[in-house]
Amino acid sequence: MGLYRKITIVKIAIVFLLVAIVFWGARSSQKELNNAFAVPSGSENGFTILSSSENEDLEPMLREFARKNKIDLRFEYAGSVTIPDMIKSSPQDYDAVWSASSIWNASIPSNLLKNSKSIFVNPVIFAVKESRYKALGFSRDTVVNDLVEAIEAGNLKFMMPSVTKTNSGASAYIAFLNGLAGNPLVLTKEDLTLPALQERVEKIFKRVVKNYGGDEHLIDIFQAGEYDALVSYESSLIELNKQLIASNKEPLRFIYPSDGVSVSDSPFAYIDNNDSEKLEIFYKLQNFLLSVDTQQKLEGLGRRTTYGGQVSNVEVFKESYGIDGTAYLSPIKYPAGPVLKTALALYLDMSRKPAAVAFCLDLSEGMEGRSNKQLVAAMEKILIRELAVEEMIQFSEKDKIFVIPFGYAPEKVYSIQSVADTESLISGIKGVTKGFRADICKPVEFAIKILNDVDSEIYTKSIVLITNGLSRDGRFSSDISYDIPVFSIVSNSRIPKQLDEISRLTGGKVFDEDTDIINAFKEIRGYN
Repeated sequence: MGLYRKITIVKIAIVFLLVAIVFWGARSSQKELNNAFAVPSGSENGFTILSSSENEDLEPMLREFARKNKIDLRFEYAGSVTIPDMIKSSPQDYDAVWSASSIWNASIPSNLLKNSKSIFVNPVIFAVKESRYKALGFSRDTVVNDLVEAIEAGNLKFMMPSVTKTNSGASAYIAFLNGLAGNPLVLTKEDLTLPALQERVEKIFKRVVKNYGGDEHLIDIFQAGEYDALVSYESSLIELNKQLIASNKEPLRFIYPSDGVSVSDSPFAYIDNNDSEKLEIFYKLQNFLLSVDTQQKLEGLGRRTTYGGQVSNVEVFKESYGIDGTAYLSPIKYPAGPVLKTALALYLDMSRKPAAVAFCLDLSEGMEGRSNKQLVAAMEKILIRELAVEEMIQFSEKDKIFVIPFGYAPEKVYSIQSVADTESLISGIKGVTKGFRADICKPVEFAIKILNDVDSEIYTKSIVLITNGLSRDGRFSSDISYDIPVFSIVSNSRIPKQLDEISRLTGGKVFDEDTDIINAFKEIRGYN
């Protein structure tokens, strides 16, 4: 074999070797690339947890676990009272539910909700500023009726979350009813018809200074104002006390009524849509939440992890707050579903402080067609009592309702006091558009002037602006009073800066196009 030929064979062998190295290297790199960009489990639609809003501070913990296990995890938050209807109407949208309490899951069909387990317990308790606690002679022997008498006498400026939207608000309300009914073994419909009970319930809730949507919003308002007491979850009040002490503000003393405490058991359950892959993911998440390590972390975040309620972490569950970590919690017994619904209806019709609401309805050119139809359908459902009762958003005869349609500017005010008034309004806005792009500041200022003539001691006032969000660059007057919350429902992805500004100044909220008018109004009603 000649030298040239030998060299040629060696070159060919080297080429083959290099090709092989590149090929296997490419395969290895592709494998690493595939691992790096692997499609997470359940990512076709994601794995969606419908959770009560009080679990929001626990989301990062679950997200970290999901990231490590390549699970495409999604959260949607709502008030516990509204969660069952959301599941029953659209079960396919959710894979698991994490409610505050099992009482709300009872109305969900058993063939749909499965494998429910309690993750922790969280009592709903009363908290009073230390100075008022001592002045009113409260102690560990305090019962619900002691609190009721202090509220009735005007000795406590008292706040609580929404009764009709949140578990904490509803639980506190049931505790009040139990106490006023003489602490029966379980509350009945007959108890709710007692005139003496209804009279006292109405009197108490007229004394509730403000009744906001969720616990987080309630606590923000409490810190910003001059209030004496509030109801919330023990975990939320522990965190609030930390913040008060850090800010050199007066701390709270916790009250666990000796005649019974409302205890939330935080069930985590699977929504069965016949998907074995989703079921496997559910078990991974549930087992993680119930693991020893996670349970210790939950206790560090103010959640009790034994149903009896004993706790050992004295750095979190401080005796100085009024917590006795060695005592068993004595839970009240919740009434049956129909009784619970009757109690909530009683609150809506009688117990809630009367509302004075001004609706500002955008009829400018951008609201024609489909937007106008949605607006009309929503106002029918809000104002026609038979339809409103189905959504638990009905007004009572004691409420004041004003409706201000506007094009460029407001032209007329409807005062809704009867069925005829509602019919007149609907015919006046159906298919109607007025003028070009609106100035949304004008109707809001007009509504504020109307509501300024309404007695704040008697009515809870609010403004609801329904608009497409396409506004002229108007500005709010500098001499306007900002003590009436403005809630804006915008059928557009663009939120005008004026709405963000007025919501921030008044303690209101902006709902964007992802929330339909009725669902937004349900939440708004929760603020009253």
